[in-house]
Amino acid sequence: MPNLIAVGLAEIKWSASPGDVLTAFSLGSCVGVAIWDPERRAGAMAHVVLPQSPSGWTESMADFGKYADTAVRHLHNRFVRNGTGVAGMRVWIAGGAHVLRGVDLPGGDIGASNTKAVLEALRQLGFNEPRKSVGEDYGRTMRLYVGEGRATVYSVARGESEI
Repeated sequence: MPNLIAVGLAEIKWSASPGDVLTAFSLGSCVGVAIWDPERRAGAMAHVVLPQSPSGWTESMADFGKYADTAVRHLHNRFVRNGTGVAGMRVWIAGGAHVLRGVDLPGGDIGASNTKAVLEALRQLGFNEPRKSVGEDYGRTMRLYVGEGRATVYSVARGESEI
């Protein structure tokens, strides 16, 4: 029986247990970022809420998972500290939908801004291009099956599918 580990808003969770399933529920404009290390069979997931940490934000303020730039950097640093290079890792992202009508950032809707910021942070840190289920106008639930190294998305209208 799998062990479901919920990854809430602005959280980052890690696991190296084969039975764990890291899960970010209700990804609307938020973006779930899942990374899996095939060598160590370990995974992590962040539930990103906003694209950019505010000026003056420091590592001591915690909330690593809240912002795309800090969440991806925190994931990167954790894997690298454990001796993993980013080249062989599997990466998935989901969410970034335009579900908050009328709530836009100066650069556009918040879902698209979150997606763009996550992709840029991944690129800057040398991660492979992620598999994606992003955009459109519906929420998703993302799961990372740690023992299998696979990720899925679920939505009410579309059911569950692999990313």
